[in-house]
Amino acid sequence: MVCLIVVAHVFMWLSDMPRDLKIAFTVLNAAGWTIVLAPILLVDRWLASIRSRNRDD
Repeated sequence: MVCLIVVAHVFMWLSDMPRDLKIAFTVLNAAGWTIVLAPILLVDRWLASIRSRNRDD
């Protein structure tokens, strides 16, 4: 999936779209993935800390 996203961005940046629109789409995509992935990564770190604390007990 990451490869498809990277390929899509490469083709978008090589296209004849206006530069401002390319930047807007890139920023929107990065913000969207941050909103999706940040909670997943934070919950994973939180669970790992709970698991390590429980192993110590």
